[in-house]
Amino acid sequence: MNEKYVDEKALVARARKWLPSEARRTDDWLIERGWDQLDDCPHIWVEAFADRTTEAARAQDWILVKEHTEFFAAEYRDGNDAIRRIVDVSYAENLMWDLDTDARILVWPFVAKDVRELHEQIWGKSAN
Repeated sequence: MNEKYVDEKALVARARKWLPSEARRTDDWLIERGWDQLDDCPHIWVEAFADRTTEAARAQDWILVKEHTEFFAAEYRDGNDAIRRIVDVSYAENLMWDLDTDARILVWPFVAKDVRELHEQIWGKSAN
C-alpha cells in the first residue's frame, strides 16, 4: 500500500503527542468547519495549528508561542524534505497572518529562530 503524506502524517502524530491540548483544539476547530478526515489532510492540520500559535500570540502567552515554534523549528531542522516543506508552507507561512504590527513586534522575540527565518523569507522583515 502506497500511502500519501507518510512523513507529514508522522509530524502531525508527533505534534499530537508533544502538544496534546493544542492538538485537540486544532482538531475541534477543523471539525467545526466540516473537516472530518483529519488524518488525511496533514497540510491543512498544520496550517490550522499555526492559528493556535497566532491565538497564543494574541493572548500574549509567550510560553505557548515559544513551545509551539520551537517544536516546529526542531522538526524543520531535523526533518527530511517533506517535513521541511510542510513546516515552511503550512506553518511558518501562515503564522501571524492576521496579527497587527504591534502584536507582531511583541511576539517576535518568542518565535523560534528557524521559524522566524522561514516567515521572513515569505513575508519579509516587517514583523519585527
